[in-house]
Amino acid sequence: MNQRARPGTTWGSEVDGVTPRRVAGLLNMTHGLPIPVRAGALCLALSFMTLAAGCGDGGFYSGDLGVTPGGAQDIEYARAQIEQGNIPARSDFTAEGLLSQHDLPLTQGDACEQLLCPRSAVATIDPIDGGGERMLVQLGFATGLDAESFERRPLNLAVAVDISGSMADGKLERLKDALRVMTAQLDANDSVALIAFDDDASRRLKPTVMDAGGRAALLEEIDALETDGGTNIEAGLKLAYEQVTPTAGAPGVEDRVMLMTDAQPNVGATGLDSFMGMARFYAEAGVGVSVFGVGLDLGAELAQGISEVRGGNYFFLKDQDAIGRVFDDEFDYMVSPLAYDLEVTVTAIPGFSFGQAYGAPLDQPGEAVDFGASTLFLSARGGGMGVTITADDLLIPEGEADLARFAISYLPVDADERVVVDLPIRWRMGGAYTSSFHRADDLGVFKMGALLDEYLALNGAADFCAGSLEPAEALARVDEARARLDELAQTLGDDALGRERALMEKLRENLNAGASRCGAGVDDGYY
Repeated sequence: MNQRARPGTTWGSEVDGVTPRRVAGLLNMTHGLPIPVRAGALCLALSFMTLAAGCGDGGFYSGDLGVTPGGAQDIEYARAQIEQGNIPARSDFTAEGLLSQHDLPLTQGDACEQLLCPRSAVATIDPIDGGGERMLVQLGFATGLDAESFERRPLNLAVAVDISGSMADGKLERLKDALRVMTAQLDANDSVALIAFDDDASRRLKPTVMDAGGRAALLEEIDALETDGGTNIEAGLKLAYEQVTPTAGAPGVEDRVMLMTDAQPNVGATGLDSFMGMARFYAEAGVGVSVFGVGLDLGAELAQGISEVRGGNYFFLKDQDAIGRVFDDEFDYMVSPLAYDLEVTVTAIPGFSFGQAYGAPLDQPGEAVDFGASTLFLSARGGGMGVTITADDLLIPEGEADLARFAISYLPVDADERVVVDLPIRWRMGGAYTSSFHRADDLGVFKMGALLDEYLALNGAADFCAGSLEPAEALARVDEARARLDELAQTLGDDALGRERALMEKLRENLNAGASRCGAGVDDGYY
């Protein structure tokens, strides 16, 4: 079956007469369980389909893993820019990227005995942008999957690596290091193909079983990669998808493409729409995509956009620590989607209204959908999305109060029918985790409030560079976010929040240096 697009093809409806629906049918799309069939796995299979409670003895489902939305999984690109003395633009970071780097536990509720268990908690917040007090609702998910017993699905994987001239000065070497770490995570259950692209794309390793011989062959091809030529991401992606689709849809296998690049296309298609169309086309046929960016001159908007499709995620490989975290510590989780097409409709109780959603990377929401996520991935951290609910009189309730109902629906990865959940949202007069600012019903939503202040501070700095915010106001927002993060980091002893406080201190320094710090600097090869 020829799935190579003709020049000028618009991805999204038909490629050489093949529609996404027909691709899915021809490939007999059936995704397998995220763990091998073993004691309790039949029960988990039923939970994929029906989420029926009470299946099993409870211990199998007392999971210690978390769930995070797809899309950007970090703000390391913006962090690298700030550390280099720059001020990132709004397109260089996302709320979901920031939230995904932190553990936001929701501890209330019964133990999760299903694949996914919706959880919520509420906090009062007074955001640093001056918009006034409001209620912040965290929507998160628990899972019954357990880190000790979890094993990811075998991979049907193709990796497309950018070897263009722009990948010199250390960027290609960083990707090669990442690929070597990844190779150590593979075994004879996995099949991997390697694609290299510059002006065009070439297959360096055909789909190969990753037994000892296969891993050795992959490492040899990784070592041989050298920079040259232009950047034809379109050719690299197409050829990578063509390695996966002939065998895609096998039961129990994760079909995925990985794109490693600085996202600066200058040959073939160069517009975001072209790449989004291709990614969406194959996502509808069940092939996910993971994007890995390098370089301070990264085309972040392209990398982040592709990652928001169904089955997509994005990471910036800032340094060796990031490589170790992504390709060693968290590799099994970042290739393990649990559910697709999360859609949430908010119905506020009279007297309240829906405000804004944060950290909700839903690629193509329906008209009646307020927020959501294209994919929910397994994670080592508890994640979540934030939604603001505002009282019509702008007054925070003095006692416990119903705020809204969330109509939630999603498609578990191995299911044919969507799960629908009605989740009431109630403010329970939460506790004060610190002495000077907001109260919260749970720790996760309390931390989320401080992180959203950081996100607003980053936006304020970006708006200064865009000429839409005075420098004094941008500095005030950064100072307030830093103070709140400092108090929270010290109170909780949270090193990750302490890192964010230090980032705000560096951003303040960059703002004080003026408009000359706006935009990405020249990549020195480290980032």
